[in-house]
Amino acid sequence: MLDKYEPFDNAEEVWFWFCNIIEYSVGGLRSRTDFPGKMRPCEIGDIYMILKKMHFQDHITNRHLRVMSRWGKYQIPPYYDRRAKRSEIRLWEEAIRCFDARLRQQGILE
Repeated sequence: MLDKYEPFDNAEEVWFWFCNIIEYSVGGLRSRTDFPGKMRPCEIGDIYMILKKMHFQDHITNRHLRVMSRWGKYQIPPYYDRRAKRSEIRLWEEAIRCFDARLRQQGILE
């Protein structure tokens, strides 16, 4: 059964997938099977809980989440875009590093 799931390459890919599903949910997506993308080894709720715990335990702040959300909407990391401020790039990298560690702990990333 796990053969039909495609693993994520890195934490940024997980984040962009999460943001994409959120956008589709606003547009009426009801279940993961309705999502036109690839099947993944986790649910959107798994990612939400990881982020919630990271925020509750002060591993990421509201500033981190704002930067992640902004660049998640663009579907590109800030270091590839001239509009990004250095502070955004720093916050992005801090948050993604922490997110990556949590995803590996949960077995979502190998």
